Amino acid sequence: MLDLDIVKAIQSIGNPLFDWFFTGVTTIGGEVFFVALVAIIYWTIDKKFAHMFALAFMASALVNTVLKGVFQRSRPYTQPGVEVPLESLNMTSGYSFPSGHSQAAGVIGMTAFEAKRKTSRRIFDVLAVLVIILVPLSRVYLGQHYLTDVLTGLVAGLVIAALIFKGINMMGDKEHLWTLVLVPLALVAFLITRTHDVGVATGGFIGFAVGYYFEKTTIGYDVKAPFKIQILKVLIGLLGVIIIKEGLKVFYEDNVFLDFIRYMLIGGWATYGAPYVFAYAFKRHQKAI
Repeated sequence: MLDLDIVKAIQSIGNPLFDWFFTGVTTIGGEVFFVALVAIIYWTIDKKFAHMFALAFMASALVNTVLKGVFQRSRPYTQPGVEVPLESLNMTSGYSFPSGHSQAAGVIGMTAFEAKRKTSRRIFDVLAVLVIILVPLSRVYLGQHYLTDVLTGLVAGLVIAALIFKGINMMGDKEHLWTLVLVPLALVAFLITRTHDVGVATGGFIGFAVGYYFEKTTIGYDVKAPFKIQILKVLIGLLGVIIIKEGLKVFYEDNVFLDFIRYMLIGGWATYGAPYVFAYAFKRHQKAI
């Protein structure tokens, strides 16, 4: 079929340099990159913008999980003649359609376009274009997705992010209340599906939404700080994320409910726990009105 021929054609130009390049590029559409990026924006640049970005990413992830469950398409590497460069680093399980990494790239790209709109800095347009081209291409090159997978995922991510951004901008200064309203729906979605991917997405969202609400209404942390303090904030914050994400794994084997709780704690730490520590460690806070 044409989709499979395209994967093989792209892989025909493969070489060790491209293997490592696209392995690095593909991480931009992954969970770890997202967590680090949204946390850094939230802690050091703009909490409301980070909230908008996180909401779009989590909504996109949930939609992606549902669509994969509906279509259940096998990945290209299950077909003869398709390879997985650096297999130990690039093998992805689950279904193929649509591409989650490409959908994430669409969200990141639209976020960069939104940043350009707010700041008028053209560098964000350049970054957006690079992400929405290179991440989907990396997924095909690495044998993880077909062209139709990545194109559908990319468009879905762009559309979902655009809708979320428009909705958040219409909420004015009440976005924390409207986000909180979605928590029961997220919990119901998890209890109905009880899958790992939905548990991660909904757990992270619930922790993020609740933490964001309480941070805005009780702490109102001022993210502006000298560069040295910004670096310390990022290091402390990411250390907390790593401790929760990786440290809690030693206490249990794979369990969808415990993973849900783990990611809920990560969301809560990122939006409330870390700012609480920053406010009192660096004496830079203002109580929200």
